[in-house]
Amino acid sequence: MDAKILDQHSEQDREAMTPAALNRPAPRSKARGNLWLVSATLVLIGVAWIYGYLSSGAEVAPFVQEVIPDAAKVEIRGNLFVGLSEDGERVVGYAALGESSGYGGPISLLVGMNPQGEITGVKIVQQRETPGFFRLLEREGFVQQFIQKEFDQGFVVGEDLDAISGATFSAEGVAASARQAIRTLAQEGLNQTLPAEKRSIKFGIPEVTLILLFAAGYFGHKMRNPAGKRRMRWGTMLVGMVVLGFIYTMPFTIAQVVSLLSGFWPDWHNNLYWYVLLGGILFVTSVDAKNPYCSWFCPFGAFQECLATISGAKSYRPRRWNTLLTWLQRGLALAAILLGLALRRPGVSGYEPFATLFDLRGTPIQWIFLLGIVLASLIIYRPFCSYLCPLAPVVDFIAESRRRIREVWQQWQKHAAKG
Repeated sequence: MDAKILDQHSEQDREAMTPAALNRPAPRSKARGNLWLVSATLVLIGVAWIYGYLSSGAEVAPFVQEVIPDAAKVEIRGNLFVGLSEDGERVVGYAALGESSGYGGPISLLVGMNPQGEITGVKIVQQRETPGFFRLLEREGFVQQFIQKEFDQGFVVGEDLDAISGATFSAEGVAASARQAIRTLAQEGLNQTLPAEKRSIKFGIPEVTLILLFAAGYFGHKMRNPAGKRRMRWGTMLVGMVVLGFIYTMPFTIAQVVSLLSGFWPDWHNNLYWYVLLGGILFVTSVDAKNPYCSWFCPFGAFQECLATISGAKSYRPRRWNTLLTWLQRGLALAAILLGLALRRPGVSGYEPFATLFDLRGTPIQWIFLLGIVLASLIIYRPFCSYLCPLAPVVDFIAESRRRIREVWQQWQKHAAKG
């Protein structure tokens, strides 16, 4: 037989392994090889991070006159760009830079204002968002909402600014960057003090749903009743697909991993979901050697599994190609991470077709990619999860690091006991 039933990422296979099996030391030769792989991966990631850090940055000055259209000359005074008349005697406007994190990293925004406190222009100097999300902001004209508004308005998404469905985190990042720049303009340009910004914690249905799904996944995999476990798992998968996928479009992506590695940490008040999702996966995988997200409530994984249930698709890997496919998946994940770190743009590292499915938007190539996965899902159980998903190798890397730390700790304990 050229193929055998095998799915390294299915819950059934993982649940068949006892905690002792998951933590069993690997053979010495394999353990040594894994250690070299982990070390080499860390070195590559470090090199990409350093390159990205040293090559990051954007020139701001060329954009100043775009946001102060009446300026004939520009001077830099502290944190301000000051627009002057032709004779240099009259101030016609000010500009300042603000920066805040969006979905994929910092968003740098240049805001212009006239001496009367009216915003005259907004220019995005640099952003590291997923291209699809930012194209949605541009298509909806999100930044145009700031023009001609007075400096003392709140500029809060959902109140003073129209929200953009499907690009919530990016819209929040742009608004936060604008508020930072406007505060600088008010204080240093207009000599006006704005009241302290109210930073309410955004905690709603997505966050509550995510916490409950993590709890269900954590306790569900410990259930001894197979029928009850199967029903609970299907319940969590359907909730994850509908709520986190189709309603809120908040799946876990490789861009979030790259954002974490890049040191781009969004404001937790507006992005609590991001921290709960990433922190939950890291914590449970590190402590319990389990990954409840992928197996129990990943929206895209659940979608593939629904198709497999309809068609009776089987999970398998061709025996002769198994090793090659495994390394292809790992290579794609590593390449995505290195690219995102080197460019300091986590958004470009994401190749998952999540937005295409759940938001029904994407380029022709993305639609063709999604169609191919849909057709494959009718034949093979979770093909994207098994062959292409960049998150599975990340989780495997965490598990291998956990194994190595445990082995080192146990060896140290034995040595201490003998000494």
